[in-house]
Amino acid sequence: MTTAKIRTAKKPGAPKAHGTRNAPPGSAPAPTDDKRKSDATRERILDATALVLSREGFSGAKLIDIAREAQLKIATLYYYYPSREALVEAVLVTGSEHVRLHTQQTLDELDPGCSAVDRLCAAVESHLRYVLEISNYTQAVIRNAGQVPEHIRAVLSQEIANYGHLWQRLVDDAAEGTKFRTRTQRRALRLLILGGLNWSVEWWNTTHMPLDDLVFAAVAMTRATLQRATPDSPTCCAGDQSGYARSMIF
Repeated sequence: MTTAKIRTAKKPGAPKAHGTRNAPPGSAPAPTDDKRKSDATRERILDATALVLSREGFSGAKLIDIAREAQLKIATLYYYYPSREALVEAVLVTGSEHVRLHTQQTLDELDPGCSAVDRLCAAVESHLRYVLEISNYTQAVIRNAGQVPEHIRAVLSQEIANYGHLWQRLVDDAAEGTKFRTRTQRRALRLLILGGLNWSVEWWNTTHMPLDDLVFAAVAMTRATLQRATPDSPTCCAGDQSGYARSMIF
């Protein structure tokens, strides 16, 4: 089984400043100390919001809790963001973008000779580790994309669609030559894979199951599904609609 090389993602925030010694004419000056401090404060606010959102959900995420987590005053939050919804939007957009970039980076680092199934399995591992081990931001997206107001969902829609397209290409390529022949079957497969991965944020706990074992099961299940799938496989029940909603996030 091929596994992807997973890098620890950098926290979202402003790019690191570089000095301007011997910089070419016209290059941007180095950020001032005030700018660095402002960027660090903004990052603290976003980190705290992502943590509170992933833990409490949109309806339970209060500014007073975010301020306490960031060790800042509520007035400081309003200095950087005009409202709670603007702050939530910033976190969710960041989370959606960063998981896509992380998965794409994993794919870019694979050997060019990797099979389509190996590429899909690498994406499964990358997504799962990022969601559960690296980023509160992406957990916040998974848990809250269906709870936020419509205007925030509208802002998120394009980034979520971009990630969905990446996954659909992976699934389409891996499904060539299998029993998944139609476009709708392959779309269903993509939604089922991502739905299962995203739902793990609700039940997985490191004290009950090592993450490596969960990753092994997810990758093995993906590989086995593509090898053994048949067009007559029974359809699943409607079940918990909240779980289905999570599969629709990406």
